[in-house]
Amino acid sequence: MKPRNTIIVLILLAVVGGYAYFNASQKPGEQTNKLFKLKADDITAITLKYPDREIGLAKESGKWSLVKPIKADADENAVRTLAETIAGCEVKKTVAEKPASLDPFGLARPEVVVTVVAKGQPTLPGIEVGKTAPIGFSAYIKTTDKPAVMLTTSAFPPGVKKTVEDLRDHELVKFKADDARKIIFERDDGSAVELDKDHEHWTIVKPAKYAADEAVVRPLLSTLAGARIEEFTDDKPDNLARFGLDKPRLTVSVFTGKEGARQSILFGARQSESEKDAVYVGRGESAPVYTVHTWLFTDTNKTLLDLRDKTVIAFEPSQVGHLKVSADQKSFELERLAGGKWQVVEGGTKTAADLPTVQQFLNKLQNVKAQSIVEDPMSDAKKFGLDAPAGELTLNSNDGKLLVAVKLAKVERRNEGSSGATPAPPARVDYYAISSASGAVYALDNLTFEEMHRSSGAEFKSKSESPTPSATAASRPPAGPAPAAKK
Repeated sequence: MKPRNTIIVLILLAVVGGYAYFNASQKPGEQTNKLFKLKADDITAITLKYPDREIGLAKESGKWSLVKPIKADADENAVRTLAETIAGCEVKKTVAEKPASLDPFGLARPEVVVTVVAKGQPTLPGIEVGKTAPIGFSAYIKTTDKPAVMLTTSAFPPGVKKTVEDLRDHELVKFKADDARKIIFERDDGSAVELDKDHEHWTIVKPAKYAADEAVVRPLLSTLAGARIEEFTDDKPDNLARFGLDKPRLTVSVFTGKEGARQSILFGARQSESEKDAVYVGRGESAPVYTVHTWLFTDTNKTLLDLRDKTVIAFEPSQVGHLKVSADQKSFELERLAGGKWQVVEGGTKTAADLPTVQQFLNKLQNVKAQSIVEDPMSDAKKFGLDAPAGELTLNSNDGKLLVAVKLAKVERRNEGSSGATPAPPARVDYYAISSASGAVYALDNLTFEEMHRSSGAEFKSKSESPTPSATAASRPPAGPAPAAKK
């Protein structure tokens, strides 16, 4: 072996042997000794003193608060973790009883001094935190009442080095989604939408009464209840206009409990920094200014049409006695007979219908939901293809009265400027419906459209029955008028 390699091996053996001796020389009890004998739950105050700042926390009635440098609610989980870190501080070894200098350990000017007050404990000394030791996954600490330098785990320093933002409560509002009883949306143009909860169901009561879309309202409440503050921008703003909060573009208020306690979120301008995707918010006229991620505004910015129930055909299947379906210049009818049986009328013949298939179709129609409400009332039938509908459904009651009628349309949207003998493929295809029960134009997905857009009654016919000649038109219950396009 070369002399140089021999020297390297000897150095490595010395280092490893020294480290082994270092660990072996510790008494077994020293490896798990706690610096203080206290429980995290008994800690009632914590002070973190840094060279340039100081953070104070206090617990009263079981709740933690920041008391220095500001008074604010604390993040219970973050402070609980901090208290557990302090209570669990271990002393792995004492490395110097009376060091000549604290500089080598980073303790001449500690990175942070941690002081706690605990129930049932005498006044405890502070914990001075120094450098991380070069080996052994350890860090240097000492107490303020003794000169001895000790080793603790390397996880202790980052566990107690905190900022105000780390320890401050990031919940934007404090309520449970299930406790909400009223929601009000107010906009800077003066418009407002109000929803009330009655017997676990939501109803829009202003600007007019409508059924609300539970599939929109419930997730919205969960989003608001779980909203988190991104940054604490200004605790004492002197100019709300700078943040767009002098006239918020949207204010969402949630009322909870029997007392109707109100909590409001005011959405202002988008944060100007290009690298940040955030919006300024407040919780009241004189509240501090925070930022939240823009998705919170996007998910909360609901219009009246967004919040309305999007059921296209509202009816009770048991009340339907006659159903006429038209599509592509063809049509068929389903008629209810005595004893709950059905028949298909198509092409001049009557055929016994398959009852489960008819019932399934009625159930599907009853549960049809639109993707969105595009307009209410409809401004221009031609714009939505409803001046010349692609299909219609008319439902009448057992005694021939109109229950509901629906027009369907399919509109191919082409790119502007496309020309030539052969038209370019459509950029997209939109599907629409309008019901006689509402002046609203509904946007459908293609699967829902196809489910309603039927031109043949073949699938409804019973396979075991032969067709019979159809009765005259005069002998059938009136089909009822199709809905007129509302202006």
